[in-house]
Amino acid sequence: MSPLRVIVLIVIGFILLSSVTALKACSKNANLWKSIQYQLKLAETTEGRCDCDAKELHGHKTVGFLAKSSKDKSNVNTGSTVIYDEVVTNTGSGYDASTGQFVAPYEGLYYFTWTTLSRVSNLFLTEILHNDNKIASNYPDGRGLSSGHVSATQSVLLQLAAKDKVCIKTQITGQFMFGSVWSTFSGFKI
Repeated sequence: MSPLRVIVLIVIGFILLSSVTALKACSKNANLWKSIQYQLKLAETTEGRCDCDAKELHGHKTVGFLAKSSKDKSNVNTGSTVIYDEVVTNTGSGYDASTGQFVAPYEGLYYFTWTTLSRVSNLFLTEILHNDNKIASNYPDGRGLSSGHVSATQSVLLQLAAKDKVCIKTQITGQFMFGSVWSTFSGFKI
């Protein structure tokens, strides 16, 4: 039994004992009991997690992130998750910089976008996956260029259930991607 549940049960016992001793009106006890049941159910459904990072605006839980790659990437194998390891914003704590995955903390409609900058004579083809299903691709191909760099941006709108996963993976072995502020992954709940 979790420590949170033990505390709630102790509080419930104290309240019930106090209410019996004080002989309070039944309607007050019924309302109090409903409130306690609601709080206990809320604690169970959130698995004891605190949603302190999620801001609420007009009854809407705010979720959004922006991450970038702290360094250039080269020769990344086909099907590898592109890890954007430098988090700029992560309201709602949905993005994990160690795995490169966004896990939806709440059900809802989400908007995602990612930009990749590759250099001359190189490519870095990526795709966005929703629960391992390919949704869209991004194709910055600098092969055939004699100078300069090539950038590509792609955006998607997805209906997610709580705990759905979204990530960016390489389509073929990625030859070269600039890091720093040039290649980013972001998303937010609408």
